[in-house]
Amino acid sequence: MLSFLNSRLLGIFLPLALVFVGLFLLVRCRFFLLRHPYRILQTVFGAKGNRRSAFRAACVALSGTLGVGNIAGVASAIAVGGPGAIFWMWIFGILAMVIKYAEVVTAMSYKREGHGGAAYYIEHGLRKPWLAKLFSALILVSSFFVGNIVQSAAASASLREAVSCPPWLSGLLFAVITLLLIRGGYERVSRFSSVMIPILTGGYVLLSLSILVVNYSFLGNVLRMILEDAFSAAALWGGGGGFLLGRALRYGAARGILSNEAGCGTAAYAHAESDSDAVCQGFWGIVEVFVDTILLCSLTAFVILTVMPELSVGGMETAMAAYGVVGEWGSIFIAVSSALFALASAVSWSYYGSENLAYLGGKQKSRRLYLIVYSAAGWLGAVAAPGLVWELTDFSVSVMALVNSVCLCLLSAVPAEATKRFFDHRPTQIG
Repeated sequence: MLSFLNSRLLGIFLPLALVFVGLFLLVRCRFFLLRHPYRILQTVFGAKGNRRSAFRAACVALSGTLGVGNIAGVASAIAVGGPGAIFWMWIFGILAMVIKYAEVVTAMSYKREGHGGAAYYIEHGLRKPWLAKLFSALILVSSFFVGNIVQSAAASASLREAVSCPPWLSGLLFAVITLLLIRGGYERVSRFSSVMIPILTGGYVLLSLSILVVNYSFLGNVLRMILEDAFSAAALWGGGGGFLLGRALRYGAARGILSNEAGCGTAAYAHAESDSDAVCQGFWGIVEVFVDTILLCSLTAFVILTVMPELSVGGMETAMAAYGVVGEWGSIFIAVSSALFALASAVSWSYYGSENLAYLGGKQKSRRLYLIVYSAAGWLGAVAAPGLVWELTDFSVSVMALVNSVCLCLLSAVPAEATKRFFDHRPTQIG
């Protein structure tokens, strides 16, 4: 039953629903992303004063999205959906930027006592406290699956493949390190993320570019392969209706959703910790999606399609084999990077869970207990077969995205008005 629902929600309905939401919000915000790219970059990289706060919040949010989806997930999307899935991943990535922007701006607008997120704008914006509590409870429960068990399982599989680390040991290390990091609250989580994420991202980009530079003569063929397959008869199922249900579109959009979590309502909690202006912080949400989907997922796709153009099997092993073209150390680097990305995701999701536990009325003692149980779940993820956990993960992400996206559309006047005020004002100095 759960598998059937996931095949409908993730396979067809959810990607199309989020594409519609992205287009709707893009129109409501007057196509700002396409009209003012320079102003957005100028604001993000030229802002003064609270830039550190904004950057840390964005890194925490990015920690929650980077992980196995950027590496093994991309390989799987190509194997199942064909190279054309990457084109649709790009299209959804652009729309996801708008969704994430609206999500962050709305969260910043409904902050209460320095805290904000989906539950806060559902309660105070839509006046639906019962729905806010249900949504908050869903994030809390999902933190164990989406943010921890699945991540731990991925980290364990990567380390087992690369350095033959037994699952019980990798799980134990994962659980202990997670607990040590999350006990310090948002401050320690943000410090860890703001150091780890730039290092991991920089290393991954450099390794990917080194492979692509050496094989630059194949890049034109890879790009042609992606574009041709995106609209090929094999990738699309006949006519206009078939276009909407094409395997390339479905797997590309679905991979984008699971990679950047746009519309799920989770990253809004991290961004709301910033003391930046709502629109400026929203621009950091755009950067978050760009790094996650447009940059890292694209680099992974180009490396895999350059080295293994006839890919038929996805997964971490395939990604490691592709990056192993530079030598065994390349495969080990990918495995270790995947494990560290997974750890960063678990650390970030612990904050989401803790924030929602507090929103539901959890006191300090219950929050401490949550952190202990949450960390222990990391060991379970490494030693137990995920199976049903993957189904629960897909289902919870789908439900969160659907509910939150509808709420964002109903509250679309908030980011629309904030965006209009920002771009209608022409300050002599931004920040």
